[in-house]
Amino acid sequence: MPRPDRSLVPPPGQPRLVDELVEPLHWERVEWMARRWGVDPLDAAIGLGLITPEAMIDRLARRIGAGVIRPEAALRIAADPSDWRALRERGWVAIDRPVGGMAVLVAPDGATAERLAAGRVAIAGGALPLVLATPAAFSAMLRRWAEPVWVEEAVTGLARRDPEASAADRGLMRRTAAGLGLCLAGLCAALALAPPPFALAAGAAVGVLVVLRSVIRLLASAIHPRPLPRLALSDADLPRYTILSPLHREAAVVPALLAALAALDYPKAKLSILLLVEADDPETRAAIAACAPHPAVQLVVLPPEGPRTKPKALMLGLALADGDHVVVYDAEDRPGPGQLREAAETFAAADERLGCLQAPLTIVDAPGLLSRFFAAEYEALFRVLLPALARWNWPLPLGGTSNHFRRSALVAAGGWDPYNVTEDADLGFRLARHGFATGTITTPTREEPPATLAGWFGQRARWFKGWMQTLAVLARRPLRLRRELGVGGCLALGATLAGSLLAALVHLVALVALAAGWAVQGPPPWLGAAALVFAAGYGGSLVFLAAGLVRGGRTGLLPWLPLLPVVWLAMGLAALMALRQLWSRPFHWEKTAHGGVAWPEDRDAAGLATPGEQEVLERVRVLTEVALASRRHQPQDVAAALRRHAARLKQSEASPSMVAGLEAMARDLGGPASRASPSIERG
Repeated sequence: MPRPDRSLVPPPGQPRLVDELVEPLHWERVEWMARRWGVDPLDAAIGLGLITPEAMIDRLARRIGAGVIRPEAALRIAADPSDWRALRERGWVAIDRPVGGMAVLVAPDGATAERLAAGRVAIAGGALPLVLATPAAFSAMLRRWAEPVWVEEAVTGLARRDPEASAADRGLMRRTAAGLGLCLAGLCAALALAPPPFALAAGAAVGVLVVLRSVIRLLASAIHPRPLPRLALSDADLPRYTILSPLHREAAVVPALLAALAALDYPKAKLSILLLVEADDPETRAAIAACAPHPAVQLVVLPPEGPRTKPKALMLGLALADGDHVVVYDAEDRPGPGQLREAAETFAAADERLGCLQAPLTIVDAPGLLSRFFAAEYEALFRVLLPALARWNWPLPLGGTSNHFRRSALVAAGGWDPYNVTEDADLGFRLARHGFATGTITTPTREEPPATLAGWFGQRARWFKGWMQTLAVLARRPLRLRRELGVGGCLALGATLAGSLLAALVHLVALVALAAGWAVQGPPPWLGAAALVFAAGYGGSLVFLAAGLVRGGRTGLLPWLPLLPVVWLAMGLAALMALRQLWSRPFHWEKTAHGGVAWPEDRDAAGLATPGEQEVLERVRVLTEVALASRRHQPQDVAAALRRHAARLKQSEASPSMVAGLEAMARDLGGPASRASPSIERG
């Protein structure tokens, strides 16, 4: 990249807004980052945190003699509320103010602000005066004005456009619960009390499902993941990304989440981070405000109408997403810094049919049997089964978080179903039905397991209930499902949602039937066959879980795997709880509390530095600015020096926060690694 060709003295005549707003010491860095990111210098300065959007708007208003409107202002908008999303994209609208009358409200980005300041752009509206707002304030005002339309589309849009794709039909949920309950009761009676031919027939049906599930998982365990191709992109070529993070009663983990998002290796000027918070959650809103988040972070307060579910929050957020790609992160997530870049480069190397990429989730170590098996399940699912399904070009049940979408594909598939409590699994198969493929990437996201036994049962019951909802929706038209998913897709459905649900239920029912039959008639004649089926189920699952732990480097959990039957019993109880809820509360969301697990090296994992470390890092940043402002050193040389200092600190076992801070500065400067001059090393 060529060195920026500009003087540190503002140009003669009327200076640019960026020259007025940014200290001269930072001019060189702003110009460099603007070229590197492919954005206007004003947007680069905001992305670097050197100025705020509010400061930009205030300075522009003084320059052109316009007024400024804050988000809480009362005004009338001269447009149709159904057009609110088009108005957001356009960036201006005619308004009627209680004091001042008609005006044109404009929400400029950095490039538009500079053109307005220089008088090189005209806004439609004739002689109407201009008033300004930041893009975030403009969006908030439009949302408040068009709230009924916004909520209606998010809550009922999918059910209205494609009723057979939504789980909103409460009657269907009740019929599904009743039918599944009767089947389980019939299976239990057949195994326990029916004549041997009936018992063997029922057991054979169960055995076929168990063996099929085990075979697919064993085949997946034998397949080594093959990463998808990536097309290396410069920062200027990277697409815009929107992060959706639904939060509900998550004040305890907000600081760690914001620190993890701040550490992402992606141009800040190309990121929009939407924190989706319920209206009745002032604690989480206060925690966000206390963290003084980056300007890329927007707090979106969600209206209470409709089901109180995560997918409803995501649908409300999707209407505000401006990025070419969209990713979902949960409150407890700590994604790897390179995950967005890997996803963007993988999408760039593929055609438009690749609609989604799933990143692996890995669970932090925590005490307790269920927590350890939770970690083993995740390693097996995300490092063994899902990569194998993707390699076979079969649909994937998504993991609920760290799924990356082309926004166009997500919209074409209808987005999330607000009434499905496992919106991820449902969306994975719906993407396939609309012709989109799903792949996997390798940069992981770390998560915590449920902190309590009650939390584990609640979350697992919600998963099972959501899988029942998804299966009920998919089974509405079996022939259409077979045509749209193909044989492989149906097998994937059996190996994931249907197989896992039935394994949990049938395992418990079979044990109850065995005990009841033994008590009434003595050892049943099908005991030997049952032992083979149990062995196939246990054996296949043990190999599958072990393969995941080995691939994930978690071999310390292998000695716990023989306790699998105990965990399956707990899963069976959670599945029965889910069956009852499907009848009585099909759309109730079992909230999982976060923040109760002690992360290893939690302070450094969250990216937080002590006050002393922050002071040292700030001094290094100032010296970096001086080196750049002197124009004697290329930015990539300064970045190389910072990387070498970080490597030396890492070898000396210095604080990970210091190392991370230096590496972040080097990433900001970018450029290929090169040998820095001795003067920089000494500085």
